[in-house]
Amino acid sequence: MPGRALVTPERRYALDALLDALGRPFDESVRVDEALLDETFGLLTLAHERDAELDQHGRPLPPADPPGPRVAEIAASVGERRGYPGGERFLVALTHDIDLLGAGGLTTAARRVARGRVREGTAFVIDALARRDPAFRLDRMGPPSTCFFLARQDDPHDGYPERYRPALAQAIERARSDGREIGLHASYRARDEEGRIAEEARLLGDVQGLRHHYLRSAPDRLAAELRAAGLRYDSSIGWPGLPGFRAGTPYPYKLWDPERREPGAWELPLILMDATLAEERYLNLDAKSAYDAAVAALEPVVEHGGAVAILWHPPSHHPWLARGYDRLYERLLEWIEAHGGLLGTASETLGRWESRLG
Repeated sequence: MPGRALVTPERRYALDALLDALGRPFDESVRVDEALLDETFGLLTLAHERDAELDQHGRPLPPADPPGPRVAEIAASVGERRGYPGGERFLVALTHDIDLLGAGGLTTAARRVARGRVREGTAFVIDALARRDPAFRLDRMGPPSTCFFLARQDDPHDGYPERYRPALAQAIERARSDGREIGLHASYRARDEEGRIAEEARLLGDVQGLRHHYLRSAPDRLAAELRAAGLRYDSSIGWPGLPGFRAGTPYPYKLWDPERREPGAWELPLILMDATLAEERYLNLDAKSAYDAAVAALEPVVEHGGAVAILWHPPSHHPWLARGYDRLYERLLEWIEAHGGLLGTASETLGRWESRLG
């Protein structure tokens, strides 16, 4: 790169991200075209979203032409990618957002039946008699995952605190006993108040990671908020309405702190969510079509040796209520393992990613 003295913190950050993608230590002597460094910086800092239209929750809508795994393509032009120490081709973090707790019960079941929702009412009766929470079927949630729990619920979008709060401590204990990582699910308005994430993290206790409820984050402030909270990573950068690579990368990367002009904590890209596939306001796919869409989202991760997160909400594991999305999840995990992927929690995935960086 000509003019080394003119290297800015922004370009240094972009070069570091590209070398991370290759599993190589930082080396300022590596030559990369400045235009590619600027493109990488723009992708990872979501510069393309600054003029984007927002939805009703203040989230940028996906562009008409999503960037795809562009950072991986740029990295491949820089050098050869180092593989994972265990021989796996790619990594997938399994995550669950715990939006509801304390659901169901016989009274609720009766109301569902009275409204003609017989299947749902029957499921609630069966779960009530078995003393199970239909919103948190831990027995159906598959291999160890990261469970993001709400610590505060001050907005109607945060659900039903009168049910959630009494059930929270036991749900966390059950999840830990089942080998799952506990993370913070930042409340709907957490992005609107400086220091709120640190406050919520303290309420929840010993956690390493964060995901915003509704994926309603403020990316420009994420690095500072994570630093203040003492958190290792975020996994909120994904589109609610579209699978894929919101920041143009299938790799974990350090969040950019625009005030300090330096990298901060890790971002583990979220590329796939059950609600994106299933909900009428988004893609509204049946389980068969959703499987095809999910595989299409994962294929570039395989190709580029990525490390990403996928998100399933616990009700999508319920055998009576999931509309086939419970079996879809199982099929996806089978597909991942058949293609050389390694499943894990978010922290485990980041640990494996970092291990290849030397």
